[in-house]
Amino acid sequence: MKEKLPLNEQDIKKLWKHLLPTVLFPFLAAGMFYAFFSISSKGGNFLQDGISLYMLVGFSVFFFGVIAYMIWGYAIDLRSGFKYRIAGKITDKKLSVHTSTTHSSGGKTGTSSSSSSTTRHYYVDIDGMQYSIEGNHYGKLQVGAPIVIEKAPKSNLTLFLEVGNADELPLGKSTEADDDKRKFLSSTPIKVYFTQDDFNALKRGFGAQVKFRLIWFLPIMLIALSFVASGMQVFLVFLFPLVFVPAYQLWKFSRELKQYNSSKQFAYKVGIPAIVQDKSNYSHNSSRSNHVRTSQGTITVNDQLYGKLNVGDKIILYKPGKGKQVLSVITAANEEIYVM
Repeated sequence: MKEKLPLNEQDIKKLWKHLLPTVLFPFLAAGMFYAFFSISSKGGNFLQDGISLYMLVGFSVFFFGVIAYMIWGYAIDLRSGFKYRIAGKITDKKLSVHTSTTHSSGGKTGTSSSSSSTTRHYYVDIDGMQYSIEGNHYGKLQVGAPIVIEKAPKSNLTLFLEVGNADELPLGKSTEADDDKRKFLSSTPIKVYFTQDDFNALKRGFGAQVKFRLIWFLPIMLIALSFVASGMQVFLVFLFPLVFVPAYQLWKFSRELKQYNSSKQFAYKVGIPAIVQDKSNYSHNSSRSNHVRTSQGTITVNDQLYGKLNVGDKIILYKPGKGKQVLSVITAANEEIYVM
């Protein structure tokens, strides 16, 4: 449910609290930019360097354009005098991380440098509609919980946020539900012999572990071998901590290989009862993953399984009898879906 309400005194104070620093920041930033380019440019005459001047102007236009847009947003919200109040149930949440790298040239100095920046965006789905939210509020969110949020229409600033309990029930029903969950979690784990699908899932899981170990093992080993091949073994003395990284990966691989062979030999899996407690999406540049928090820990699942799990569901996590990695999940609808 979304409704339009007038701003109260507390909302106006919050908007002004964000507006004033945004207005003052460009003046401080302008002084910092001028000092930086003056010091970094030869002789302090950076305005005489055409490339430096273009860089300064271009960056300033972009930077102050962003600041002006933010100021305009807060000003429009204060002038319009209203806010949106959204009430409903949290159906999903997402953290999106984007890392970008920029390269710059020093013009006449011939020097170049690179820098990277990381931005994080937080989102919450309320009854299927997505809204952005600040990072300090994101940790309070739990899928399935009732929520009331008030947002400024232009700046999108969160003016008020109240989140309930996802398992909130009347006292009698709450006690009954808790007893039912405790009884489910204390039930005896189920032992089932492997099918061909289980063997295939086990193999895929082991392949993913091997790939992860190689990513950390091969580059460092190649660097060490290049030093040896070029006769610069002495540098390895100063870089000796690097040796521990491939050694650790090799040790972990040997343990995982032993565990994989044991799981294949015993050929059975154990179903452990668990309760779904929360779930969320995570994306970093072009990669994304789904995380589900259960009473037995957090697991990473595919899109199909993610869509079938809800907070409060009683599920079964199947793990190899001699391993710790989750192979498949029995959903509340009694459907088995493989994680790998």
